[in-house]
Formats: sequence, structure tokens, C-alpha cells
Amino acid sequence: MKKTLLLFLPFFFMMLSENFGQKQILIFSKNAKWAYRHQSIEHANNAIKNYCIKNGLYANVSEDANLFNDDTLKKYSALVFVSANQDILDADQEAALQRYIRAGGGFVGIHSTSGVERNWTWFNRMLGATFKWHPPQQSGNVKVVDRKHISTRHLPKNWERWDEWYLFGPIQPYVNVLMVLDSTSFQSGRHPQNYPNAWYHEFEGGRIFYTAGGHNEKDFDDPRFLEHVFGGIKYAMGKKTKLDYSKNLKFEKPAARLITLDPGHFHAALVQKTSLPGLNPNVNVYAPEGPDLKQHLQRIEAYNNRKDNPTHWQENVYAGDDFFEKMISEKKGDIVVMAGNNAKKTDMILKSISSGLNVLADKPMCIDSEGFLKLKKAFEIAKEKEVLLYDIMTERSEITTVLQRELSFSPEVFGKILPGSPENPSIIKESVHYFFKYVSGSPLIRPQWFMDTKQQGEGIVDVTTHLVDLVQWAAFPDTPLQLTDAELIAAKRWPTTMTLSEFSKITGANQFPDFLKNNLKNDNSLEVFANGEIDFKLKEIHAKVKVLWNYSAEKGGDTHYSIMKGTQSDLEIRQGEKEGFVPQLYIKNARCSESQIKNTVDFLAKKYFGVSVQKQGEEYKIIIPESFRTGHEAHFGEVMERFLKYYKVNNLPDWEVPNMLLKYSITTQALDLAKKQ
Repeated sequence: MKKTLLLFLPFFFMMLSENFGQKQILIFSKNAKWAYRHQSIEHANNAIKNYCIKNGLYANVSEDANLFNDDTLKKYSALVFVSANQDILDADQEAALQRYIRAGGGFVGIHSTSGVERNWTWFNRMLGATFKWHPPQQSGNVKVVDRKHISTRHLPKNWERWDEWYLFGPIQPYVNVLMVLDSTSFQSGRHPQNYPNAWYHEFEGGRIFYTAGGHNEKDFDDPRFLEHVFGGIKYAMGKKTKLDYSKNLKFEKPAARLITLDPGHFHAALVQKTSLPGLNPNVNVYAPEGPDLKQHLQRIEAYNNRKDNPTHWQENVYAGDDFFEKMISEKKGDIVVMAGNNAKKTDMILKSISSGLNVLADKPMCIDSEGFLKLKKAFEIAKEKEVLLYDIMTERSEITTVLQRELSFSPEVFGKILPGSPENPSIIKESVHYFFKYVSGSPLIRPQWFMDTKQQGEGIVDVTTHLVDLVQWAAFPDTPLQLTDAELIAAKRWPTTMTLSEFSKITGANQFPDFLKNNLKNDNSLEVFANGEIDFKLKEIHAKVKVLWNYSAEKGGDTHYSIMKGTQSDLEIRQGEKEGFVPQLYIKNARCSESQIKNTVDFLAKKYFGVSVQKQGEEYKIIIPESFRTGHEAHFGEVMERFLKYYKVNNLPDWEVPNMLLKYSITTQALDLAKKQ
């Protein structure tokens, strides 16, 4: 008898698997590191997986978002998100999810999945709604209004359950409601009667099922709830449905068309230094007549005519005093690139966003408190208009900064960041810049208004934008921050003085313009308040940022200094004469072993091939291959490449917008404080 049973079992499981034609599903429950995580997740995953296997369906359980690529997702007949939460996919992974659904894939969302990617409009439309609020857990009555669907036909008409009763933002009108809440059966005060609690629909070629239940482990011990979920999975998989990725063609966005607006800063040209897939080579330029426009077009022409990797831009120029009004009326593009006069920039950002255009702006996006309020309004309108507003943060591409951040993730080498104090900050970011410099191999000619802080902005609101950004990016990676998370402790500002001959050398002008007369000292030297320092506290972490502008460098060019202080070591970036003015990363004051450092760097080398570590006295130097040192000018193309990924899915990471707002809140408030001192 035992032998007969053993012979029968393989045949039995083969018969089960054939019921689904060798189909398999992915059970996915990633949560953002900072998000609330349901304690029921592991139990729920195992229960769903076992229930699927029992019914002849193979299930893979993972929290690895790297699975979200075309080759991997093609293996699955449905994706089952179990209490996933918040911002869990990067832009490439979001695009892969879109292609999967559009190819005919199935999607099942359980409980807090309605809280995934809360700012991504496409995900909201795909799922059907976004979580907004729930009252305390309590008993309530669920009414099954569609008992013909495979997920509900086994359920009673009235199902008394204990759960979190979700309230959503606007529910998409095209969903087919399966179950509703009897809102008189629990205490809420906000749920209308017969409020949707589960639904299904087709979306862009895919089949979608969502149920709001499933907060507790006991839900997944209930055969009725498991069969409800399993029915949703079977619906999402469909019958004899094969993925067809050719269906994605009708959803593809055409190559983005750039609009260059008043390119008064050379950064406007640097975003076009390399050609990128997804960018239309025809660029519309709107600007007033003058040297700024002429120099911009010369830079683009140089990129087109260079011997190595020439670009192929076609610049269509409108030049006139009404350039901005002309741009708004014509709207001959998708993305407005702004890098110029900062006095005008915030207003132009606001009006461009209000006109339904995406904006990629050079820093700073605002230079005073009044501008900050306009910028805040611009972000609100961008959300309403479903367009993107983003600033160009090139320093996130600098390899020493990237590796410093990566090493700070290591509990063995860095530990936890220290809280620090005003006298001894845990994070220090300093940069030194020069008015006279070379760009793309030629001496940089700056516009005269660049030395007018009313137009360019003071140093404390200009370059410090990068430094504050790096503090947030390193200390609280991928984490949305609120305006209340920062406390300003101290701020100061001071000028750089230049003579008329020095001014002439960098502008080509033979005298100071009238708009700078109030900034002259003794009528023969100009004071530019380009230097600034900010001491602030970000949550519990004390930080300090400082920017210096000298006229020219005796040796080297712009330099950067940074230190992060942890419980196990300090991570320091130096770029002085000893380093040949090349930024280098060091591990200092190590309280970890040499083997721990080596193992951690070896692990990093899998991602950054060729990176190694070398002990030098009492510290450790990170050896970085030259291939990673792409240079500051190349970083603009890297920012554009990132932005195009966001543009393609029409979504920024959830932390970007609140952190941009906090960044500019810190810099503009620091200016106000410094002026009082």
C-alpha cells in the first residue's frame, strides 16, 4: 500500500500543476525601509504560497525589487503584492511593471498595497485607488455585492470580520466592486455607506484584483479569506493568456523634446553635452538677444563638431524680449531646461508648470523666502497637472560621494551616524569655487548679472543647495523628510571682493554695470556675497555646510570636502594639494578590523568593479578606477539620464519632492537669519 501511494504522489502533483499549465506567481511584499511594516506579512506569504501549492500553482516569495525586469517578470502569470507599502520600486523597475501589465500580466493587491507608490498616478489608476486613512481595528460587516466572481462566489452575503477598514482617495470609476462595507457596523465617521472594499478590473491589457482586508495573521488562517485571495489570483492570471510585449508599442512615449529657456548659465549646455536615447535632437531655444544666447549656441555647436562622439542637435531659436511668452504660447516641447538668471527662474518655473510643461531646473530653484513660497506652489500644481519638477543635483553622481554614502550603509565599517553637536557636527560638507575657471577647455565668460546676488542669489542659497542636498541624501537615504525635521541653528554670510580688471576678465565688460553700483566698495572694487555657512539639525543629526568663492585658484579647480562621523569610523573626502586636487575617499578613526573593511570594500567592488582599499598609516584609502571619475561636466548628462527615466513613467521617487522643499526651506531661511546677524 505504501509503495502504491509513493508511486501515485508524483502523478498527483503533476496533475495539479497541469491544472494551471505550469503557471507560477510572484508573491511580493517589499516595504520601504522607513515605512510601517505589517507583522502579518511573513505568515501571510507562507499561507498564500501553501494554499497555491495545495491547489497546483507554484508561488515564489521575494522582497527583491531587482526581480522587476522584463526577463524575470515574463516568468509569472500574476504578481501578488502582500501588504507592500510606500515607495519600493525605482524608475527602471516601475517601467518594467508597466510593460508587464500592458503585455497582459495579472496583478493582485492585498491590504496596504494600496499604499504603494502613493505619488505615482499610473499605479493609482492601475490598482484603482490609493490608501488614505483607517480608524482603529474593529469588527465590521462586509457585504458581498457580486457573488458571481471567482473570488467571492463562496462567501456569505454578509461577512462579519475584524480588520482595519480602509478609506481611500478617489476610487477609479471603472473598477468592478465585489464587496462593500456596511459603514453603520463600525465606528468611523468618514466612510460613506456601502463603501468599496474589494474590486477587479482590466487596465491597459492587464487584469487587476484588489482586496483591502488582511491586516492580521488570523485572516490568512481563515479558509474563506484565503479562497477569496486565491480567486483573485486566478482571475488575474486569466485563462490561457500569454504575455505579449508587443502591445507595449502603443503606450511608448515619443522621444522627449527639450525647450532651452534663457540659457544664461553654461549648465544649460552641459545637459546636452552627450546625446541620450529618449531625447529628440530638435531643441527649441527661447531667449533674449545677447551674449548669453550666443555663448550657449557656440557650446552646442562645439559639441556637434567635436571629433569624438559628436552630438547632432538642431537648435531652433526664437530670440526676443517676449521669449517667455512666446515659449508658453507655442509649447513646442515636453521638458523645459532652465539654467540662467535666478531672479526670474522661480516665476518661470511656476508659469511653465502651470502651462503643463515638465521642468528640469539648475540649482537654485529659488533664492529667497518669497521665492520658496512660489516654489512650494509650483510643486502643488505639478502634482495636479501630472508633470515633473526637478532640480539638477550633479554632486550625487560624484563617485567619492557615492562610495561615501555606500560605505555609510555598512554596520561593520561605519556603524550608525553619530548625532554630533553644534560644535562638533556629524556631517560637514564644504566646497570652494572660483569665479575664473575653464569649462570644456575654454576660459569661462560669465554674464555680468552673475555677480549680482539679487539675480544670481547669494552663495548661502546657491551652491549650498548641493551641500544640503548631500546631507539629506546621505544621512536619510531614500527617506521623505518634512519641513519640521530641520532646525536652523546658525548662519552667516560674507563677500568676495574683485577689482574692475578681474571683473572685466571674466565678463568682457570694461566697467561695472549700473545694477552693481550699490555693491561697489570705494567705487573701484565689487563685493559679492558669495560665501555662506549654515549650521542646522536634521532630525537628531547635527550638520554644517559651507561654501567659499575665491576669484581664481593658484592650483587645481573647484574643490570639495566632506566628512561623515559614525560609531565605527569616519568617512572623509579630501581634495587638496596632497591629493593632487582629485577627490579621494578615506576611512579614518576606524574602530573596526582591517578584515571587516576589506570584506566590505570587496562587496562594494561587485557593484563598482575595480574599487579596492589600501591602508595608509592609520587610515584607509579607497582606490577608485579612473573609469568612475567621469568629471563634473559629465554629471549633467547623468542627471538628464535619470530624469528621462522619471519622465518615462511620469513619477519621481516619493522622497524627492518633500526633500527638495526642505532643502530650499533650509537655504532661504538661512539667508534670512544670516542677514539679521
